[in-house]
Amino acid sequence: MLTALRGFTDRLLGRGSAAITVPVMDGKLLPNRMLDQAELLTELPGIDDLAWDGQSLWASAGAVLWRLDGSHFTEQRRFEADISAIAFSRQGRLAVGIGGTQVLVLGADGVVQTTLDNLAGRPLHCVNALAWDGEEALLFTDGSTRRGPAQWSHDLMELGRSGRAGRWWLLSGAAELLADGLAYAYGVLPGSGGVLLSESWRHQVLLRGATGATPVLAELPGYPSRMTPAADGGFWLSCFVCRTQLVEFVLREPAYRQRMIAEIDPRHWIAPALSSGHSFLEPLQGAGVKQMGVMKPWAPPRSYGLVLQVSANGRIQRSLHSQVDGRHHGITALLEQGGQLYAASKGSGRLLRVDLHPHEGAAT
Repeated sequence: MLTALRGFTDRLLGRGSAAITVPVMDGKLLPNRMLDQAELLTELPGIDDLAWDGQSLWASAGAVLWRLDGSHFTEQRRFEADISAIAFSRQGRLAVGIGGTQVLVLGADGVVQTTLDNLAGRPLHCVNALAWDGEEALLFTDGSTRRGPAQWSHDLMELGRSGRAGRWWLLSGAAELLADGLAYAYGVLPGSGGVLLSESWRHQVLLRGATGATPVLAELPGYPSRMTPAADGGFWLSCFVCRTQLVEFVLREPAYRQRMIAEIDPRHWIAPALSSGHSFLEPLQGAGVKQMGVMKPWAPPRSYGLVLQVSANGRIQRSLHSQVDGRHHGITALLEQGGQLYAASKGSGRLLRVDLHPHEGAAT
């Protein structure tokens, strides 16, 4: 009763769950050009996830698995469906999400050792992030039980709350349910005291411990996704798209949303995207985003590039941006190695490299 009454007053007054405000990017989140000024390693259309095998960088793009040899990527393996996530163990075993519906574990020789296709008796539908927890357990997120990885914007517009996270014990073959009812689970990482989980549509990162889940980061200006360890003991977090007041408003208007989903091409929805500016049919154009024919860097972002470095105690230490007028939007994966941060810009189909200690390099 109290919950229903609170929901009614929130909608009436435009506060709480009905508010359409978006956190301001200020302080450690102050916009910059670091992602657009990053070194371009290669163009790889459809690049999505990154992994490190101890010696080389690997990337997934569509149904193909690539390895970086020197300055060039070489094709290593082609699967029957798109790769939805990848992760290497310390002993060189590779976990691969295929089509969002199954997870394969391959030995160092490339032979499939074992396969997972369900969690708690329900089929996998949207496996989008993997992380090894030791050598015999694999953490994963199943973003939605209704929509596959390619239809994340459908899940957002439908107010999806069916995401799950699990731990797969490889020796026994059992998959343990860590959390369900998540508003699009899209990132997992072993953390101190539990497991870190990204919950995209609630704009937060959770720590799933022995007694339940508690927020580590909340009210983020973007939709958080995959995470990777940082050398200082914290982690890097990609926000694959950013929030806007217009989208927040649409999410709170069920009649409008339902008509938009039924009648409009998804490419032209009032919804975030991994890239934008390619069609005159896109929403939010003209004076809303341009002045004298020039794109405003501070315009409401339909697509954006945002990376956060988070300390071990959950504080944002710095951020890397590709603003609205930039090119490197839709950052879906990160990897830190040897003082360099690699970033997969799915929106532009590019692999970027950022020197994390540029002044130290100049001094030497």
